Amino acid sequence: MAKKLSVVQLKQQANVLKSLEVVEQAAAQLYPDFVGCWFSMEFENFPGSLLVRCQFNSEAALAAAQQQKLDLYFQKQIHKQLFKCGILIKDIKKHVVLTTLSAED
Repeated sequence: MAKKLSVVQLKQQANVLKSLEVVEQAAAQLYPDFVGCWFSMEFENFPGSLLVRCQFNSEAALAAAQQQKLDLYFQKQIHKQLFKCGILIKDIKKHVVLTTLSAED
């Protein structure tokens, strides 16, 4: 049975979701092969354990995104949105990954 999240943990999760929704909306308009963002984290080690995955619909789209340095775009936008919610990530490069895998994979 999963442990029930505290009020603080629920707020952290909501802030991450809110930040990623803003980034997703902007990126979806700019990059048609972008699918969305999803994240994982350990609440006991937050924000250090936060890992955001930005999903693309194919290996070719992922390769093109990496060639265009979209990882830098996503890092900057996610960092900015998290900071607006009061979440400071020291080295955002370690927390954002481009992938073709979905959350279910």
